[in-house]
Amino acid sequence: MSGAIVSEFTIPAREGRAFVVEKGQVLRIHQITGGQVGDCAFWNADDHREYFHVGQSWAINGILGTGTSKSFQHFYSKPPRENVMFTVVGDTCRNHWGNMGGRCSTRLYELRDNLAAGTHRSCQENLTEAVADFGLTGDDVHDIFNIFMNVDLFEDGSFKILPTEIGPDDYMDLRAEMNVLAAVSACPADTSPTNAGQSNPLGVKIFAG
Repeated sequence: MSGAIVSEFTIPAREGRAFVVEKGQVLRIHQITGGQVGDCAFWNADDHREYFHVGQSWAINGILGTGTSKSFQHFYSKPPRENVMFTVVGDTCRNHWGNMGGRCSTRLYELRDNLAAGTHRSCQENLTEAVADFGLTGDDVHDIFNIFMNVDLFEDGSFKILPTEIGPDDYMDLRAEMNVLAAVSACPADTSPTNAGQSNPLGVKIFAG
């Protein structure tokens, strides 16, 4: 990126952070050690009723020929607004889970791994804590973009989570097309192949427009 860095920080492994990206700025989510997936939620920073919608983003990009479930160019908000929130201006990975919208949660760990509530961090928990300072709650965490997540999709409609193929130098750059409240969780999954069995930090940089 040619713009100056206006903010830079690390999201520790198994934790989340929320922050505002102003219109025209570029958000870079990048690897530090490699092998780490992130769960991302996005809202219009000036009107939290408008937020990222994974289904419309997958559908519209597919219809317009600007992307697939693995990699798309525009992040759209939910109907009826369907505004572009982010435009992808750099992506060294191009292998994400962009058509599901879910995340790990206390309930998921209970159902899949028989783990009692409070015994394992989750992306839902991370994002809920991260957005609290912005007046939002867990009920306000809607669709998620699973950045760097490697998933095989099959013709019968099933899927298989694989270890991410992301390396230590990989990143994704998103140019904000409105003021965006972003929340990112460094996914704590270590009981599935998601992060290859180990949680690591994620890096964030925000560049001037």
